[in-house]
Amino acid sequence: MAYCLHIEREKRLPIQLAEWQAAVEKTEGVRISYVAARTGINPQTGEVLRMQANDGDAEVYFPDEHEWQSIFRWNGKSAIFAARFDTTDTSHPIWKSAAELATHLGAVIRGDEGEVYDLQNGNIQKD
Repeated sequence: MAYCLHIEREKRLPIQLAEWQAAVEKTEGVRISYVAARTGINPQTGEVLRMQANDGDAEVYFPDEHEWQSIFRWNGKSAIFAARFDTTDTSHPIWKSAAELATHLGAVIRGDEGEVYDLQNGNIQKD
């Protein structure tokens, strides 16, 4: 399973779906996904996996591939995405989108282990 990053605010101020959708609307190269389910292939077994989509799931446009890909999964108070890239590559379409979304929302990008990433350079912030 991939390491995940989360666009979130402090627990006492969760992101509301309407706020998330408005931020997505303002972010170039990101759009709400309106598919009922997403599919993927387990690279180790070849098994086709099907996951029901959530309201608020969003796609990112990859200009080099000329395609939209499902990236952000809405979980009801934050968005989750897989970190299958170097976060310090701030030109990566996923990082650019995530950092812009977090900025619009007054949120942070936090890793599964609680670390917070600097939105400008993608490095883990030191306390």
